[in-house]
Amino acid sequence: MAPCLVGKLVTEVEIKTNLDGHYKLYKHYQDLPKVLPQIYSSVKVIEGDGAQSGCVKEWGYACEGKSLTTVQEKTTYTDETMTICHCAVGGDMMNDYKKFHLILTVSPKANECGGILSLSIEYEKVNEYSPAPIAYLDLCQKIIEGMNSYLCSSE
Repeated sequence: MAPCLVGKLVTEVEIKTNLDGHYKLYKHYQDLPKVLPQIYSSVKVIEGDGAQSGCVKEWGYACEGKSLTTVQEKTTYTDETMTICHCAVGGDMMNDYKKFHLILTVSPKANECGGILSLSIEYEKVNEYSPAPIAYLDLCQKIIEGMNSYLCSSE
């Protein structure tokens, strides 16, 4: 395994709205295609109970101008730390990545309203020609901004 094939991208975004709302919206995935139809076209549970940690879901989404891309991912939740881990296990994404883990953590700021949403992508590319997942980090930024706008408008 060549070191240039493995990497980690990290971003943090300050959230001014209800942190619990962000976490619950990510965790209760069914609403995401309604909240962000420009990104998500579909989501369905293909293994387990969608509300339980360890379930497998298939997402249809748009990235880099491609109208429909799919990923099957296993999702685990840790409510105590407000952490969600999405691990790709199938779909179009696996053409470029052997490993793709998207980890989201929502953390409150001490003595303040809001908090920090941390997002990391741990990946291993299929080969040196596979792109680093910068486009996915950009997509996640758009998702966070869209969800923040949605939650602000519904408060």
